[in-house]
Amino acid sequence: MPRRRRRIALLAALALATTAACSQPTSTSSNGAVDQLFAEWNKPDAPGCSVGISRNGTTLYERGYGIANLDLAVAISPATVFNAASISKQFTAMSILLLAHRGQLSLDDDVGTYIPNWSQHGQRITIRHLLSHTSGLRDAFLLQGLRPEHPENINEQIVSILARARGLNFAPGSQFEYNNGAYRLLAAIVERVSGKRFSVFVDANVFKPLGMAHSYIHDDAAQVIPNRATGYSRATGGFRLVVRTYTDVVVGNSGLFTTVGDLLRWEQNFTDPRVGDAALVREMETPVIATGWSDTSRYGFGVEIAQHRGLRTVAHGGGDDGVRSYVMRYPERRLAIAILCNRDDMDPGSVARSIAEIFLRDEFAQPMTKPTPPGPPPSVPLPVQDLEAKVGLYRDQSDDSVGRIFIRNGKLMASDDVGNEFELTPIAPNRFVIVGTSVVADFVTSTHGKPQELHVTGAGPTPRVSHQVAPFTPSSAELRAFAGTYTSDEVDGTYTIVARDSGFVLQVPTRADIRFEPVFTDAFRGKILGVVKFWRDRRGRVSGFTATAASVRGLRFNRSKS
Repeated sequence: MPRRRRRIALLAALALATTAACSQPTSTSSNGAVDQLFAEWNKPDAPGCSVGISRNGTTLYERGYGIANLDLAVAISPATVFNAASISKQFTAMSILLLAHRGQLSLDDDVGTYIPNWSQHGQRITIRHLLSHTSGLRDAFLLQGLRPEHPENINEQIVSILARARGLNFAPGSQFEYNNGAYRLLAAIVERVSGKRFSVFVDANVFKPLGMAHSYIHDDAAQVIPNRATGYSRATGGFRLVVRTYTDVVVGNSGLFTTVGDLLRWEQNFTDPRVGDAALVREMETPVIATGWSDTSRYGFGVEIAQHRGLRTVAHGGGDDGVRSYVMRYPERRLAIAILCNRDDMDPGSVARSIAEIFLRDEFAQPMTKPTPPGPPPSVPLPVQDLEAKVGLYRDQSDDSVGRIFIRNGKLMASDDVGNEFELTPIAPNRFVIVGTSVVADFVTSTHGKPQELHVTGAGPTPRVSHQVAPFTPSSAELRAFAGTYTSDEVDGTYTIVARDSGFVLQVPTRADIRFEPVFTDAFRGKILGVVKFWRDRRGRVSGFTATAASVRGLRFNRSKS
């Protein structure tokens, strides 16, 4: 090991020891059990986490594990400031509710009342829809990634993109779809109504009254944040620094930098309100709609309401490159847990529930069941011709997603829209499973002229049904028919399609090209946009296409007339 690396490792080990000695309270079995949960992230050469635990408003435990900055060998401590990512949404929701309770706005106001140049989306969208992720708005960050680079501030870009867009993914209020752009709009509404920058409003109305002296809304890339942790992602042989771009200053959906101690002060406000009142807290924590994340998960305003072994939980997580965070409260037991991490390869929500198991071991309403780890399901050998009969493309017509079934090394495999691959293990002639998951795939053979179907359960709240489609293998001449210039009023961009080999590339000005491959007739699949379907005029000439991705449905591009 080079001398400099040995020196840094030694400094890191000393820093960890010092942090443990300064921050660890009187040793108890509970505290030791918490340390065991974080043991794999408490290393002198790796990023880690900070944890805070309180009950009845009293801090029970605070400690840091791992390294905040690998370059400087600075250990994580309870005073370390982390990017909390989407935990920020709680503070945005609180800001809106404060204004509402002061009579400065109504949750049922039309968003267009506060956002300049708000287009007609075909249906009324309210502040309440934004708070509960039921607006139907498209993913503004995906649209922003398609827009040619723009000089205006990223926060202003997101607002203007959503104001300009006219199409919706679904009718407002009818579905839940997590939407970061909606919370950026809420922050803009706070600014318009209050007349203050969002960061200034939150500091004056939330941070200072609660004594959150180490919390910031990060809207200035040049702002110095003392004790700030650096984010890392795992790479071959270690970790790599996450280099932030100008999107790091987006606020509303994100932007909160804080400590576990400050988050515990925030959580106590829901039990003993100093910011807002009991009525505001009830409103924020009232379930609005099922999320589909779990059987008990419901979303309120900036919080997820669920259950853990019969006890009600109020929580929210956050995640980004180099960041994982989670804050959770058990209201009936007045237990709060905050976890902040500067790495993105762990699940803090699962760890938070394990911490609750330690501190509430005898207080859960339901007994703990320890599921027996499932062994490999009994597989059945299938002749190769049976596997080959299932090979092909399968299209889910509800959202135009396309999956591919293929054979590799004598095994049936599946790939999804974004290129993930899974082995399908046969447990019956037409039934397959993905080992280690609850996913079951049933093939329904073709009858009476109907295409073969693929029924998938266990991959979401509802079963997915896909139909086998004939592969589209256009010739070079046929591919040239799609070439041309296309525009999108909603994205405010002009794009060029160039035929290449067996597919085409979409050229986005000032950004990298996006490559597409054919999937079914007049339809192609590529990154960002997902599946694009072309339409033709009466003469059969290609006139435009619509794009459908996970969070953007039916985005229209029109071909320019030559």
